[in-house]
Amino acid sequence: MPDAIHLPESPGRSSIAFWLCIAFVFLVVVALHGRTVPYGNEFIYLLRLEPGFLQNDWSFSQTASEHWLFNTIFSVPTRFVPVETVAWFGRVAFWIACLAALFKLGRNWPIPVWAIALSISLWLAFGQSVVNAEWIFGTFEAKVVAYACLLMALDGFARCKSVGPGMLLGLAFSFHPAVGLWAIPSVGIAMLVERRCAADLAKIALLTFLFCLPGLIPLIVGHEGAVEASAIDWEFVVKVHMPFHFDPFYFSKLGVGIVCLMGVFNAVAFWRVESFALRFLRNFQIAIGACFLLGFLLRAFEIFPPLRFMPMRLFPILTPLFFLFTVFCVLQHLQRDGRRGMQMVVVLVAIGLIAPLNPLGEGLAHMRETRDSWRTHADDFETSLIWISQHTPPDAVILSTPNHGKLWYLSKRAHVASYRYPRYERLIEWRRRISDLTGGVEITEREQAHSEIANGFDRLSTEQILTIAQKYAGTHLVTRTEYPFPVIFETEQYRIYELR
Repeated sequence: MPDAIHLPESPGRSSIAFWLCIAFVFLVVVALHGRTVPYGNEFIYLLRLEPGFLQNDWSFSQTASEHWLFNTIFSVPTRFVPVETVAWFGRVAFWIACLAALFKLGRNWPIPVWAIALSISLWLAFGQSVVNAEWIFGTFEAKVVAYACLLMALDGFARCKSVGPGMLLGLAFSFHPAVGLWAIPSVGIAMLVERRCAADLAKIALLTFLFCLPGLIPLIVGHEGAVEASAIDWEFVVKVHMPFHFDPFYFSKLGVGIVCLMGVFNAVAFWRVESFALRFLRNFQIAIGACFLLGFLLRAFEIFPPLRFMPMRLFPILTPLFFLFTVFCVLQHLQRDGRRGMQMVVVLVAIGLIAPLNPLGEGLAHMRETRDSWRTHADDFETSLIWISQHTPPDAVILSTPNHGKLWYLSKRAHVASYRYPRYERLIEWRRRISDLTGGVEITEREQAHSEIANGFDRLSTEQILTIAQKYAGTHLVTRTEYPFPVIFETEQYRIYELR
């Protein structure tokens, strides 16, 4: 690695080449993530954009305070156009916004525009995040808007700006607190290390705080009356419910090693760099790396409640992309110095760290998933949910297996609970409802959770069904099991019973 890197100003670029590269990467995004609407989390999150959706449903009766700003803004157009249209517009608009921010951010290294495009494409191909299952490009939800704000803020801070980036950093928190929560202190640390003047730091801090308020106030208000869960409940969430997000010990050891080595490479490459932009971005990466390690410390000491805030969120997704930018930047510097041997070493390091991520195989798998999303048809359970939306009263409460992600979207009716959508401010009650719907099945491993839940629900006795219906005001039952209740609709595998 060179002792010091003296970077020239970013080379001139043809505007045509720039926009062609953005267009190319946008097509890559569409190929990898242009799935049907809704898809994945959209089956739940998009329903939050419909004003007053299912107020008799326990899961939707409380405002999603952590996404309040996103839901408030994007619920406005749903009054005039279908929510699916809003989602498509949101996807495209924020894919473009994030790409524009990434291309601007990439110029700080500086590298040719084609190298920025290639870096982003490779990063997209191997799945964006090496571990932690985080992503920026995908479906339309609050964190996509938050990442657009964060990326633009980082570029602004790297260019020694204060007002705009401070506002954007605060908005990143307001749109998705779990993104902004770790970005804000990391930016602050990076600024302090570079000894920005006190007036600038105060201005940034004030603006960031003010633009955090649209997200912070609903969080505080929404937490009033919340029932604090026990450490055991949070341990369940971390280790069983969503370990791919919350449990660093669940992460791939190879992936953790790769992303840490990428972070080390990025830091060493620019350890003595003269460019303020690269020093700031280096310091920011070190700070989010410290947050990443904090997650491992919390897990090692089995301190589960703080892991819900995901301190491991930013490092695994930003570091790989910054690594690719850094590789191209270092290779460009070494080429100017005529150090071909060192260039080969850097190339081998890059190949050694990227090859295990299998960008070709992962990219093709994502493309197949996109293609298949346009070919799928409703199965028997989904057909039953659609029938319910058309033939039951609007205030009906459905008893069904809680492990399906499309319960509310297809049925348009209230359900007792969903394993895929916990209420964290009522975590104890959520677990109790899931237990009631599964006959007390103890879920201990993520890999078997959905089959255990489905089997537990199917094994409920007639007496248990009646007890659940009375407890939660259930009016209809969707199941594969035979019961002595009136059947009002059936498919090859499922029956819908009327309970009242």
